[in-house]
Amino acid sequence: MHFIVLNSVLVDDYWTETKMTPMERMKFMAQLDNPKGRPFTVGRGYGDVGKKQFEWLKQDLAKVSKDTPIVVFSHSPLYKYYKPWNFWTDDAEEVQALLRPFKNVTVIHGHTHQPVFNRIGNINFYGMLSTAWPWPYAPTGLPKLTIKMNRADPFDQFDGTGDGTVEVLANGKANKIYNLWSREPMKVTARYLESGGKEEVPPVPVDPSF
Repeated sequence: MHFIVLNSVLVDDYWTETKMTPMERMKFMAQLDNPKGRPFTVGRGYGDVGKKQFEWLKQDLAKVSKDTPIVVFSHSPLYKYYKPWNFWTDDAEEVQALLRPFKNVTVIHGHTHQPVFNRIGNINFYGMLSTAWPWPYAPTGLPKLTIKMNRADPFDQFDGTGDGTVEVLANGKANKIYNLWSREPMKVTARYLESGGKEEVPPVPVDPSF
């Protein structure tokens, strides 16, 4: 198995000249609809992997057999979800093209703060939960297989937050466990994504003893 970590969350320096404190910077970036927010950038726009990192990835993958399972970690999703909130990677298609020749590819990403999953070609994408700031689903751009969070109590600040694990199978594919702090854990399998949601029941709560 081959593991890759990509940095997709560099931000242009807007804090030094204005002498912002770390707390001010955090609050500035934490507002989803903040009109003064800054996009993640590596030099040319929203959520880039960037040319330098892209070339490194290309050289790295050239050494790996196409039968080797690939697991990629990134902060923002390596596909285009919702640009105003930085749920976006401008050069996602270029990165996906490098990963397309491989038999099994799993991408684990953060930033969306919710159970969100997607499949594009041979790549399964799993979003991670957050330990704080449960964010809503974006108004547009949801992958069609996404199971939306059911917030029974909108005043519960911890609903939709939690942690989780990834089960790596013998064939290199992966299942994702969402350990929701306010609800039962939820399991999203590679088989479900690969079938387009047809060959297996949708994600359901797992055994509470997990």
